[in-house]
Amino acid sequence: MKRKYLLKTGLFSLVAIGSLSSFLYLNTVASSETSIQSLEFCEDQILEKIEDLDHKKSLPEAFFIKKLIEVGKNLIP
Repeated sequence: MKRKYLLKTGLFSLVAIGSLSSFLYLNTVASSETSIQSLEFCEDQILEKIEDLDHKKSLPEAFFIKKLIEVGKNLIP
């Protein structure tokens, strides 16, 4: 019984210490200015890619009709 209690307490302590240390590490890394600048740079790149995808996006029906026309052009001599 005592061994089971020690095991549970030890595992809980390890999880609590690991959670606290990872929280502190991530909090210190996120607060540095270099990471904020890099996040802003990545955000700009992501927004540009989203805009590019919006311009290239078409409806599935339109895509199907376009492919149907291309296949039809290939069949007509």
